[in-house]
Amino acid sequence: MTKAKELRLISYGSTSIGRVRPVNEDAFLRDDHLRLYAVADGVGGQPAGEVASATALRELARFLKFYSSSSGDRSVATMLMALRKVSDAVLARGLSDMRYHGMATTLTACWITHHRFILGHVGDSEAFLLHAGKLKRISIPHTVAGELLNRGVSEEHPVMKSALSHMLTQSLGPEPLHNPQVCEVELKHHDVLLLCSDGVTREITSAEISHILRHSPAPEQAVEELLRLADERGGHDNATAVVVKVV
Repeated sequence: MTKAKELRLISYGSTSIGRVRPVNEDAFLRDDHLRLYAVADGVGGQPAGEVASATALRELARFLKFYSSSSGDRSVATMLMALRKVSDAVLARGLSDMRYHGMATTLTACWITHHRFILGHVGDSEAFLLHAGKLKRISIPHTVAGELLNRGVSEEHPVMKSALSHMLTQSLGPEPLHNPQVCEVELKHHDVLLLCSDGVTREITSAEISHILRHSPAPEQAVEELLRLADERGGHDNATAVVVKVV
């Protein structure tokens, strides 16, 4: 049986502290060898968000590197197992030091193998796929608004306009993980994958994101333009983006 040929990828990632926050609690992972890409956003209002996001990415890479080298299995089940290990690690780190007690983070990760990627997602960071010139949101935001929209509630519902709309319904760290989004998505030549924190999506519309991804000659230009635009519009939050292009 002929082994499927791996897709050729080019990638780039960067992060910006923005103009308001005193600390950058975002972090990103770009491992071309492992073909693993991720964004994590430490939860604001909780202690040590930057420690939580860094811990999550480090443990994710450590687990998947070990697991793939020992078994070679890249599957939805493996990603789910990884997310649970990461959540336990963030929780344990928080319990080990009072300065970190209660810390939490989002995590949106894509693990690419052959002609597909496996998404692991918790929180309100985002994963988008640009295919044949059309942008599709792959991740489901784990916020009050995101959960209601996923259940078919109208965008005109009063809660969508309230301060509660952005409240997280899931994150890694403060309690056992209960319902992460894990799925498998097909990848084709010329597809573009974007992972980003909500510091990008709160400042830039989906239509603008699509335009930037379609017209940027390479991932680096796309990432830098997304971060520049988020900052230009106020930089109210840390902003992070990772772009992976199939060539």
